[in-house]
Amino acid sequence: MKGHATMGFFSRLMGGSDKQATATSEFEILAPVSGELVNLENTNDPAFSSRAVGDGVAVVPQEGTVCAPVSGTVAALFPTEHALGIMSDDSSAQVMLHIGIDTVKLEGKGFHALVAQGDHVDAGQPLVEVDFDAVRAAGFDPTVFVIVCERSENSTLREHASGPVAVKEPVVWLSE
Repeated sequence: MKGHATMGFFSRLMGGSDKQATATSEFEILAPVSGELVNLENTNDPAFSSRAVGDGVAVVPQEGTVCAPVSGTVAALFPTEHALGIMSDDSSAQVMLHIGIDTVKLEGKGFHALVAQGDHVDAGQPLVEVDFDAVRAAGFDPTVFVIVCERSENSTLREHASGPVAVKEPVVWLSE
C-alpha cells in the first residue's frame, strides 16, 4: 500500500542488506508485549492484514512497555515514536514494530521512546513506554504489530498460534 506513511518511512530508512544469514538454525523473534496473539489477517489494518508490509504477528497488549523482539540495531525510529525497525545482529531479518493502528495521528502523545535510532538493543530490552489507556481513550486500536520486513529469500517463517502470549516468549521463527 503506497499510502501507508509508516511503510514508506521504513522502506527509505531501513533499506536492504547484501548480507545473507549463514546459520542453518532457527532464529527466534520474541513477543514485544504480553497479551493476546492474533493472526495478521484478523487485524483491522489493511496494510498489515494483507501482509503487504511483511509477514509476522500482532499482539493486543495488556501492558505499557514494548520490548525488543530481537537483538540488533535500531535502524529506524519514527518521529512520533509509535513505530521502529531493528536490523538483527546477524542481518537475517529486519523487524518492524508498529504500535497501534493509525496512532501516527496521535503525534507522539502517549509514546515515550527509551532508545534512539542507531542504538544497539538486546532481545527483551524495553524500547517504548506506551500509555495504552490513552491510546484507547483517543479511539485508536492499540494492537502491536511485529513484522518481518525483510529476510533471506531462502528462509522459511513459522508463526506461533493465536492465543495468550507473554512478553519475551518466542512468537515467530525464521529458518534457513
